[in-house]
Amino acid sequence: MPEYQVLIVGAGFAGSEAAFRLAQMGVRVGLLTQSLDSVMMPFLPPKPPFPEGSLLARAYDPADSRLWAFHTRAKYLLENQPNLHLFQATATELLLEGKRVIGVGTWEGPPARASRVVLAVGSFLGARLGLGEAVEEAGRLSEASYPDLFLHLQALGFRFLKRERAVPEAPGTPGYTVSYHAFHPEEWEEETFRLTRLEGLYAVGLCVREGEYALMSQEGLRLAEHLLHELG
Repeated sequence: MPEYQVLIVGAGFAGSEAAFRLAQMGVRVGLLTQSLDSVMMPFLPPKPPFPEGSLLARAYDPADSRLWAFHTRAKYLLENQPNLHLFQATATELLLEGKRVIGVGTWEGPPARASRVVLAVGSFLGARLGLGEAVEEAGRLSEASYPDLFLHLQALGFRFLKRERAVPEAPGTPGYTVSYHAFHPEEWEEETFRLTRLEGLYAVGLCVREGEYALMSQEGLRLAEHLLHELG
């Protein structure tokens, strides 16, 4: 029996939103993140309007716009949601049975198995962060990329587009740029979120399309509704 009904790799806005809604509806969900300190951590304070009933809306407090405070509220809600297991690990490969994905392997060793796997890995595939003359393998400041997973996906034949984002300077944080890879549009079905090269594999968030926090939240909710329909 799979450990989870749905395993989501990446706890940014889209991945966290999908995990939260699925768990609310009774689905057994694993939410894997490389760092529990960066779960749903924004660059800048989120600004309404937000999708009604979303995790984003519930974690937002207009009286306290601190980024760390927003992250803390979102993480608390995720950790206390029944049916949802938030855990720290680094995905390095997809586990396959023929053409069907059945989970992910991790750098730490223990695999995570699921009936369906969602890649919500943001700007972390083949990512390079530039700060002045320094360049490092990171998808955000002080957050490592997914080099092994990216090479594995390339070896499976997945095609990518290269994108670049500029992150403005903020209080206590310098400005920087991130170049990363997103799945080629022909690899992804917008209506179903499926990565059609394999069965049981989906993608959401910046690794397929660009957008701000509210759109990423909405996409996470839309993915959750599609998976709920599939799971019956």
